[in-house]
Amino acid sequence: MVQRATAAVLSAIYEEDFLGFSYGFRPGRGAHGALDALVVGVTSTKVNFVLDADIRDFFGSVSQDWLVRFLEHRIGDPRILRLIRKWLKAGILEDGVVTTSDQGTGQGSVISPLLANVYLHYVFDLWAHRWRRREATGNVIIVRYADEMIVGFEHEADARRFLEAMRERFEAFALSLHPDKIRLIEFGRHAAANRKR
Repeated sequence: MVQRATAAVLSAIYEEDFLGFSYGFRPGRGAHGALDALVVGVTSTKVNFVLDADIRDFFGSVSQDWLVRFLEHRIGDPRILRLIRKWLKAGILEDGVVTTSDQGTGQGSVISPLLANVYLHYVFDLWAHRWRRREATGNVIIVRYADEMIVGFEHEADARRFLEAMRERFEAFALSLHPDKIRLIEFGRHAAANRKR
């Protein structure tokens, strides 16, 4: 009950900050909204390459130290921060054995999805938004649902530079892309013909 109440308060705070292309675990948003945004993005913007990426073991890899540092940007009440630290350190019960770690958000807990969104807001969303404005040479669309992201690019060079920069960004925050769940594919009217050639 305490986690649910805390999540409700934090959600009200962070909904003001979260960016529009983030869809997972948010009130009034879901997978269908993410798909709709993706359809609108690829049909109304010049998108010739699509990067489909997934984070490896995201909920188990989150750096708790970084997460608390991110929370401290918006949460001034030390009691709330102390509660969250306790929840993060509580550990996981599997087969009668409790294991603790300094990584992960305790997947399955009530507050875990919100904490995951806070982490990715700082690690990916703000960074990707800034990259799109400052680094891209063409159009870029972004849709993120939890730990999966789809980014559409007008130019292949932008897509490759973004992917490399994203890998470096994630490594700096204890995350990595899942090697079997990452694809950069050509997209659009001429993609099939280009692949045949």
